[in-house]
Amino acid sequence: MIIRRMQVEGGFLDGLDLRFEEGLNVLIGGRGTGKSSVIELIRYCLDVRGSSSEEDAKRAREQALSVLQDGQVTLSIEDAGSNLLVSRSVDADPEGLEPDLARPLIFSQTDVESFGLSARGRLNIIDFFSPDSSAQRAEERKRVTQIQSLTTEVRGLLREADHIADRLSGAESVQAELARAEARAAEMSKTSQQLEQKQRQLEALSAQSANLSVRQDALRRAQDAASEYRETLLETQLFGFTLDDWPATAGADLLKPARLKLGHADKRVKEALDLLAEVIGEIERTIKSVEKERAPLEEQARIIRREVEGLKEGAGAAARQLAGLREQSTQLEALRTLRAQKLERVGRVQKQRRGLLDQLDSLREARCAERQRVAKLLTKNLSPLIRVKIRQSAEVAEFIGAITNALRGSGLRYNELAQALAIAMTPRELVEAAESDNISFLSKTAKISSERAQRIAAQLRSAGVEGIIGLALDDAADFELLDGTQFKSMGELSVGQRCTVVLSILLQHPDRVLIVDQPEDHLDNAFIAETLIGAIRRHSERSQLIFSTHNANIPVLGEASQVVTLGSNGQRGFVVHAGPLDAPKSVKAISSVMEGGDEAFRTRAAFYGRSTNR
Repeated sequence: MIIRRMQVEGGFLDGLDLRFEEGLNVLIGGRGTGKSSVIELIRYCLDVRGSSSEEDAKRAREQALSVLQDGQVTLSIEDAGSNLLVSRSVDADPEGLEPDLARPLIFSQTDVESFGLSARGRLNIIDFFSPDSSAQRAEERKRVTQIQSLTTEVRGLLREADHIADRLSGAESVQAELARAEARAAEMSKTSQQLEQKQRQLEALSAQSANLSVRQDALRRAQDAASEYRETLLETQLFGFTLDDWPATAGADLLKPARLKLGHADKRVKEALDLLAEVIGEIERTIKSVEKERAPLEEQARIIRREVEGLKEGAGAAARQLAGLREQSTQLEALRTLRAQKLERVGRVQKQRRGLLDQLDSLREARCAERQRVAKLLTKNLSPLIRVKIRQSAEVAEFIGAITNALRGSGLRYNELAQALAIAMTPRELVEAAESDNISFLSKTAKISSERAQRIAAQLRSAGVEGIIGLALDDAADFELLDGTQFKSMGELSVGQRCTVVLSILLQHPDRVLIVDQPEDHLDNAFIAETLIGAIRRHSERSQLIFSTHNANIPVLGEASQVVTLGSNGQRGFVVHAGPLDAPKSVKAISSVMEGGDEAFRTRAAFYGRSTNR
């Protein structure tokens, strides 16, 4: 991509018509002539997000809007043989901007330094050298959403299984009581042939009644579930599927097909509500049918129990106790089966989630491998002064924050524990251990007591782990500069040294347009002449650079293709001159306006063994 022309209508730069060339384009001029404004208008027109903090990005946008006022900026761009025209007015979206256009890298005076200090900024610099990864990141987000959805389902299933387990907590005592009751009933049945016959009848009736009781219980659960589904749909129907009206000035309503489909969706919701109402009604009728079928059995059982009581004192109470215990035993067995089904479903969902997690890990492994490739290439190109390293999955701050949030309110010392857990295991390992109640793994891996591990697992299951399971432990990018005989990290370097490292790396990019506002800030002339200029010349041979600067070494020793001198009358900024480096007006402007202009031309003449056209 090459920016060929910039035109401004309105505002401080009203009437500006500026042409750019391939190679190095340098904006020069006194303070307040609009050099930074030109750069910020390019950023605004192409919707290039600020490279540093949110506050700096907001300030850059405000500067562009202040310069533009109620006007419009237009850029003519050449990209892969096509000519594009992109324009943007105040508080409007860009017009003509292709979504897949490789945007330029734009750095303000503060961006270069802040990028070097920021872990995220250094990683972004590495990613600038890789092919567009937006599709891969979209695929990652899709996988994370799917994983979080499955994790929510696992949490619900485990909660239901735990609730059933609580109901089963007295199952052993019921079985023991039933065994004793059956023994007593067997003893009493020996006293009379008639009593034995009545007991068999009563047992048969109790078994039938217990079976019907299980049916009722299952039907009521199904009815509750259908009712919950219907309540959820009613909430959806309440808000409906609506889209804002299409702007009258935007022409034909491009959302009309979508509105039709949303109308169909509303209709389907209504149909689903009607079907669910029918299901609830059908289940209710079935429940009443089962109740009606059970009632005569209960009545007949009561009659037989009274007959048994007449045959032997106390036999009725024993029979009732036996019937009740058998019913409880049958229901408990049904609950055991239901819990086993829930846990079997948990296993299937977790297996599906493991497959998605494996895919997510593969995507992230590929991104890390690409970053390591870039780091090796940069280190090779910038050796021996600069070294770039990638540490895989080294950034755990977000992981620590997620664990801390999940453990709040648990009574645990969550700040200390979050750090220990995040360093010892991955988000995936933590979630899987908590779900499976793998206390041994948590305790040994994080080097904490079993009691604390148990409380952590319980708290994570209760609070939910959806915010943890898909977290990416981002890679860390380390930039180091050889200072004397020792490599130093960015935090150990001076401001000028940090800018040296970042600019040197940015200028290695072979394709992207690079736009920097006053790159010489914090740099001495020795570095500019010895290091920066060489990098600029190598980069400008392949692509386009646009620099604003007060340092004459940059355009002169960098062999600028285009020198643009800006001026101002206090009310408006304008182009005084634009032309190649050796044009007399360019030489005059550099010599009179810029710091060290004459010296820069003498250095250039001595280096190339020729004089300039002055």
